[in-house]
Amino acid sequence: MTALWESAADLAAAVRSGRRTAVSIATQALARARDVQARLNCFAEIAEAYALEAAAEVDRRADPGPLAGVPVAIKDSTPVAGLGMRSGSRAYADVVADRDAVVVRRLRRAGAVIVGKTTLSEIAYSSFCDSPLTGITRNPWDPARTPGGSSGGSAVAVATGCVTLAEGTDMGGSVRIPAAFTGILGLKPSSGRIPNDDQPSVVDDIAHHGLLARSTSDLARGLAVVSGPDPLDPLSLGVPEASLEPESVAGLRIAVSPDLGFFAVEPYVAERLEAAAAVLAAAGAVVTRGEPQWTREMAGAWVRHWHVHLAGLYGPELDRAGDGVDPRLRAIVAKARRYSAVDLKADERLRTRQWQRMAEFWTSADVLLSPTMSRTAVPVSEDDARYHGRTPDGRKHGLDLTSLFNWVPWCPALSVPAGAGPDGLSVGVHVVAQPYRDDVVLAVARTLEGTFGVPRPPEG
Repeated sequence: MTALWESAADLAAAVRSGRRTAVSIATQALARARDVQARLNCFAEIAEAYALEAAAEVDRRADPGPLAGVPVAIKDSTPVAGLGMRSGSRAYADVVADRDAVVVRRLRRAGAVIVGKTTLSEIAYSSFCDSPLTGITRNPWDPARTPGGSSGGSAVAVATGCVTLAEGTDMGGSVRIPAAFTGILGLKPSSGRIPNDDQPSVVDDIAHHGLLARSTSDLARGLAVVSGPDPLDPLSLGVPEASLEPESVAGLRIAVSPDLGFFAVEPYVAERLEAAAAVLAAAGAVVTRGEPQWTREMAGAWVRHWHVHLAGLYGPELDRAGDGVDPRLRAIVAKARRYSAVDLKADERLRTRQWQRMAEFWTSADVLLSPTMSRTAVPVSEDDARYHGRTPDGRKHGLDLTSLFNWVPWCPALSVPAGAGPDGLSVGVHVVAQPYRDDVVLAVARTLEGTFGVPRPPEG
């Protein structure tokens, strides 16, 4: 079926001018979703009746909105009233949302049409995308590879032209990881930029709603629609307003780190990072070498925080589901329950030190440029456990370089394609900016996109 490769701006303009109807776009998106689903398993639910009814309502509006008729997908852990919210888990298999999350409400108000809910690892615990409930989601560039997680279904839906824009959640890279592995853009905005009203905890600030798209312009348009404070998320109330339009990178101080100081990174990834840095320098940025002096110890503390987050907020429901839960997730929950509250409070010293070093870093840089992942997409047969530990020379043998940035959640972070590795699979570079400067990461992404483009995967 024909993919939807048009931009959000073009689709919305076509609907507003009467050249296309939202119903015709939704019909095309749904057909494409069914075709891709059969090959790659990226949807937990294709919501045909829901989408067509919503599209018809957009067509009846006097003002259909800035995203008029634009097809979007929502991660299956984010509530959409009347649709399932299974979170990739048998523990939540029968849950139907009774309200829209703020991010969903704003997308719908802007005229976007939700065509379905996308797959994820069980309760978003993994950087892969498979679960006991929905099975394995596959990468459109090579179905034997993972698209990454946990928002892997959202990434595949965007990368294959089922939708123009997708929502994901990001607690340790769950938007940026699959963006890098599938060759699209994925944004973790500044904490509070998109209200996070639907999580079990609204005070644990590692969680973000993010967006995935095939272009910087689509990201910017979507972000403008869903941003702004909401009283249900106290962390959104003090976020400074900012222009979300990307401008020039000329004069930006960009510090490049190939490994954040302690990760093992494949040489071809470092080569693509250097190519990206050269593009930015040619565009007028002041490119130097630098990193925030973080440590492996900080990375370990983030993992403890994440495991306790999962056990504390989802443990009782997972217990009731018993053997229906992914055994790897059950092991994480059991391990997390052995930590004490004192252990976790002590980790806040490390997190404080991490921020202090980041704050010092920002006195001489506007942007940190590093790899998103240590390598290209890995086989679906692997799992996170393969990427724990250290290399013989003492470096961290990890898959992603994203998670520590959720411990400095005020800093926006974005993955953008920067060409391919020797296997032909996408390499993403990770763009991080000073707190609340979402416009800056978008500007860097737009510059890189102008050189490297956003590739379209082959039809399988």
